[in-house]
Order: sequence, then C-alpha cells, then structure tokens
Amino acid sequence: MRTPSSLPFVVAIAAAAANAQTTGARTDSIAIRPGSTAAGKVAVATRVGDGSVKVDGKIDEAVWQTTAPLTDFVQKEPVEGSPPTNQLEVRFVYDDNALYVATRVLSKNPSGIQAPVTRRDNINRADHIWISLDSYRDRRTAYSFGISASGVRADWYHPSDDETNLDMSFDPVWEAAADRNTTGWTSEMRIPFSQLRFNASDVQTWGLNVDHWMPATNEDVFWIPTPRKETGWSSRMGTLTGIRGIKPSRRLELMPYVATEARMTGDRDRRNPFDDGRNLGARVGGDVKMGLGPSHPSGDCQPRFRSGGSGSRRSQSLCLRDFFLGEAPFLHRGQ
Repeated sequence: MRTPSSLPFVVAIAAAAANAQTTGARTDSIAIRPGSTAAGKVAVATRVGDGSVKVDGKIDEAVWQTTAPLTDFVQKEPVEGSPPTNQLEVRFVYDDNALYVATRVLSKNPSGIQAPVTRRDNINRADHIWISLDSYRDRRTAYSFGISASGVRADWYHPSDDETNLDMSFDPVWEAAADRNTTGWTSEMRIPFSQLRFNASDVQTWGLNVDHWMPATNEDVFWIPTPRKETGWSSRMGTLTGIRGIKPSRRLELMPYVATEARMTGDRDRRNPFDDGRNLGARVGGDVKMGLGPSHPSGDCQPRFRSGGSGSRRSQSLCLRDFFLGEAPFLHRGQ
C-alpha cells in the first residue's frame, strides 16, 4: 500500500533502526521433522581466491576439479525413491564476495534435452536445476536460484516451510551461465552474499536442497525430496557447511528514471497564458531501497519530480513497503 507522504516511512525507519541495536541473531523456529533425512546429508563449500571462477558455464577451472561433488540424488517423479535416469553432480565454492555453484548433467540422451530460450523466471518447459538456501537456518524460509540448459535464470523466495509457496517478486542481482555439450550440459552460478540475508556469525551453517527437472521424461530429481503425501521444504533440508569469514551487508540501491509526456487538448484554459493546448511534461525520480540489517525489512522510497509545460512544477514522494502490513512476506524475513 502506498502512502501519500514519506512521514510513515521515516518513522518506521527510525523505529526499526533503534530496534536493530538490541535484536540478536535469528534462531531456529521449526524443529527437524521426525524421519527426515535432512540431518544426515551435508554439502561442503570450499574457499577459493577471488577471480578463481569465470562464470561461463563450462566449469573448466581447476577449483572445480578438486572439489568433491554431490551425487546422491533421488527421484520424486515419476517413480518416488528411484535412482535418477541421468547422473547429476553439484559442487560449491566461495570467495569473500559470493557463493559459486557448478552443476554437471551426464545425460543418456543429450540430443533430447529440452532447452528453449524464455524470459527470466519462466523455465518450467526447459531442463533446469535450482538450488535452495535456508541462509538463516530457521527451517522456515529459503532463497532459490535456478538455471536452465539454455542459460535462462530464475529466482524466488520461500516465505514459509512449503515447497510450493513462492514469492516471485524476489529479483536479486546475480550471474549464471550454461553450456550444452556432447555428454549433456553444465552450468555455473555466482550468488553474491550481498543478495542474501544471514546471521552475523564467523561460521555459517545453511540449509540446502537441490532439484533437477527434466521435462522430456517428466522426471523430478531432488537431493532431499519432500514425500508426495507430505508438505514442507526448509525443515527437510540438508546442510551446507564450510562457509566462514563473511559478513552480512547493508543494502542501498538506487534506480533513477526519466520519463516524458505530451498531451494535446482543445479545451484549453484561455485565461491561462501558459496553456496553449499543448501540455509537455517530464518526470525525473528514482527508487531508493535501503536495508536496515540482516534481521530487518528494507523499505522503498520513490521521490518523483515533475515539470509541466504550463509552467507548473511539483514534487511527490511515494514510499512503498508499508511497515504496518504484518502479513507482507518481506516482514517475515529475519523475524
């Protein structure tokens, strides 16, 4: 909901900033489900030097050859619990600024891999892989990043412990590339830590899951599948370890814009010497997004300035992200 002025936004910023001084790290809110295999599966991310990975999808850098892959995947569809038709390998490394993910699909039928080029977030009809990170390790929320065999990216946020509950408005800045080859396809992702929220701790322990969807055979393969007759997502995840020495960052984003408009009218105000029937105008403004900390929501403020051809000039400030909407998904991040 938009507010007519910036006052509620300023008040909310001040209150949240004051509260940030006394709020501790986020803690687990949901216990691991009985019978879950999440506690037994662990992936390890290896630290590498800055510039060790070039994100071109080929995974031919030396760091990938020395990193142990995840290979223990299982079908959810069409035959629940069966081994995958194709072999999948997933590796993790990181540097001071980002997490890198490499995937390799060794296909029994490389020519049958579906790889249409589509818009971002629309990868369901393509062979694709996505990873999901519970970076708070609260076993409730998660950030997901996907890449198709044609190199199309997808990303979304899980506001609750539900695999199918997706917030598609999550649009982080990150990189990914894919490469088709004679044995299948490979991909690389670079996920900046600045695009994730996590607790300020030297040693990071995150929840992790991986999914590989193959539309040609309607086969869905997971690292840890949620049983068909049950629900859940983050509470069933395995563990990603090895990340240490990184810090959550405060986010400040500015997106300026310029727009023009022209209106012609025959019903002009003849008493106004500036109104000749042609009303030319321009708008200049920007969207400002500021993060208050890893455990607090961010707000958007849109100051807009308009100059009209009739000589009038006005300014308007539109502040989004109403801090009083308790059901808004972004309010649950870090709570």
